[in-house]
Amino acid sequence: MNALQNKQRWLGFTVLLAALSCGIAQAEAEGSAPEQFQRSYDSEAAGKVPDALAALDALPSPQKEGYVAQLRRGWLLYQLGKHAEAVDAYGRAIAREPRSVEARVGVLLPAMALRRWADVEAQAREVVKLDPGNYLGNLRLAFATYNLGRYAESAASYRQLVTAYPSDVEVRSGLGWALLKAGKAADAAAEFRTVLEVAPKNTLALEGLKATGAR
Repeated sequence: MNALQNKQRWLGFTVLLAALSCGIAQAEAEGSAPEQFQRSYDSEAAGKVPDALAALDALPSPQKEGYVAQLRRGWLLYQLGKHAEAVDAYGRAIAREPRSVEARVGVLLPAMALRRWADVEAQAREVVKLDPGNYLGNLRLAFATYNLGRYAESAASYRQLVTAYPSDVEVRSGLGWALLKAGKAADAAAEFRTVLEVAPKNTLALEGLKATGAR
């Protein structure tokens, strides 16, 4: 082997060593999956939601595209007001775990923020199918049908929730409004009064009672 070949061989070895060093340095900078998840949790706890999202973006594959990462991305994007992106992230989580209740419950918030009531209804029905007694699934279903103008159906859903959660003023106020919109002002007034007996400053009940025309 002549001097030129030795030089070329040494140069190739040096380039390979530099590439390996850069790869190791990059991996150390990015951190392992557990470290990046922990950075994400710590950043969110400190109120640094963009940093929490950036930590997820730095996850190594395949964890970056995994169910937990996408579920968490959906939640963080929702907090940042990026609702359409949040819906997409939750959708990827659902695609990875089709029977996941938590991902379907999670997607309801950004879908509601976007006022996609048909989508909210569809996902809420999936939640209830997988977990019939799920509080949030049933609550969002009642709210979605209300916003879709199906007031009698909404009232029926709210009434089921009132049976299970009699002290829940949000649920009972929702029932009152659904009854009011369904043309049952007297029944609605009774529900609003029940709320105001224990929560006299509840805005929904106060406005609802006023809207019934009752004194």
